[in-house]
Amino acid sequence: MYIRKMFHKWVNNLKTLKKHLYCAFLTGLFCFPVYCAADVTIAVIAPKAGEHAKAGEELFNGAKLAIQEINDNGGLNGEKLDILTIDDRCDDRLAVSTAEMLSLLSSKKIGLVVGPYCSNRFNEVAGKYEKAKIFQIVPTTVNYNAGNTEKKGQILLLGTKSQISEDFFQYYNRNFAGLNVGFVYDDNAEDGYAEVAKTLFEEFRRYGKSDLLKFYILGNSAAKSDELAETVAKDNINIVFVLGKDKETAKFIENIKNVNKNQIVFTGKKMLSLQFLQSLGKKANGIYLLDMPRLKDSLAFTETLVNLRLLGIEPEGMETYSYVAVKLWGELVKGVKSFAYDNLAGAANADEVKEKWSEFLMHSGSAKASKYVIELYQNGEFKQVY
Repeated sequence: MYIRKMFHKWVNNLKTLKKHLYCAFLTGLFCFPVYCAADVTIAVIAPKAGEHAKAGEELFNGAKLAIQEINDNGGLNGEKLDILTIDDRCDDRLAVSTAEMLSLLSSKKIGLVVGPYCSNRFNEVAGKYEKAKIFQIVPTTVNYNAGNTEKKGQILLLGTKSQISEDFFQYYNRNFAGLNVGFVYDDNAEDGYAEVAKTLFEEFRRYGKSDLLKFYILGNSAAKSDELAETVAKDNINIVFVLGKDKETAKFIENIKNVNKNQIVFTGKKMLSLQFLQSLGKKANGIYLLDMPRLKDSLAFTETLVNLRLLGIEPEGMETYSYVAVKLWGELVKGVKSFAYDNLAGAANADEVKEKWSEFLMHSGSAKASKYVIELYQNGEFKQVY
């Protein structure tokens, strides 16, 4: 009896030592030791500094609220949840190394990864989570090249960047039909904009308007950007739709506005900072920004919005998606009564799950699925037009 008691004490001490060593290791990497107290941890990957810091903060806040609600109601399958917030600085290399690090921990400790917020090497990152059997929900649009499919244990809340084409064309067809469009894009395979170009061409061709669309490759140097702006202007392009890396996109927009201050421009909202728009002064008028759908006015989301506001959080965008990511995963866990990756992956593909959450799944195929928001920046203010 004494030997058995001492053996159990030794095992418990060993586990405690292992946990402390692990915590010290993890804290050194991510500067966030709360993981150590968790039964099951949800890792949220987003920037904490830089131009996308606000979006990162929103992602962290939404996930924290969902975890708090779940824990206040007894947890999941008797387990309490905790959050590990990881700053990958929107850096492709850090996104990959973060995936490698979390993969070493396996799904025994990391129940869910929410993110990353941005990564041009998304396929590589997602593949590492799939191999490690860590369930992943991506709350933003992703770079997904043609020929790739959604990973087994993965849910893309907002689908892929190619879906931008559909909403852009719908707005164009209603408001600018007959005008020439120049799609300026970075053709780097990892960026996924070549796929956007392909689907955009299909949209124009389907409506017999392919002759109104021209394509241009966005260069990565200031000189090439200047030359391209001049070329686009000479081609009598009425509307410029530009997608690329943040700095190159901003530089080209600055150049095209210098050539023609009244040039109509469409681009992704997260590619341009408010400071950049303000720096253009009146030249920024006529810039349309495509953004992820906002659910702050959704009737299906009323209770969550109230809870966010009670915590002093005004839900402007990303909070809703990280919240939904955690809640959706939680329902899957409750449904299969397990945290096991294979069980969750199977449940995620069930039709009833896709239908229930269709408002939040842009790629669900449901009529209720969300669409991109289009805002017009005019005289220092954003006005939603679609």
